[in-house]
Amino acid sequence: MKLFFTEEQKQQERNKIYLEEDDLLLEGEYVEGEGRNFLISGIATVEGERYHDFEVVFELVHDVAQDLESIMNTDWEWYDFNF
Repeated sequence: MKLFFTEEQKQQERNKIYLEEDDLLLEGEYVEGEGRNFLISGIATVEGERYHDFEVVFELVHDVAQDLESIMNTDWEWYDFNF
């Protein structure tokens, strides 16, 4: 399943995630996955540098409905990324 953020969601900044411990701001384009395991892809800003097609994989702390709103409003058990 691949869910794309709408222009309205982007304007309301519902696609943005800030990972404080890594000082990383991700502006998501889409989320894909199933169950509790997902990947969010977009543009990341790390230490002032912008990275396109940046991906963060993550696992949710509990099961949720398979829609963007539910996925984005649920805490993560863990996450990982490479750049």
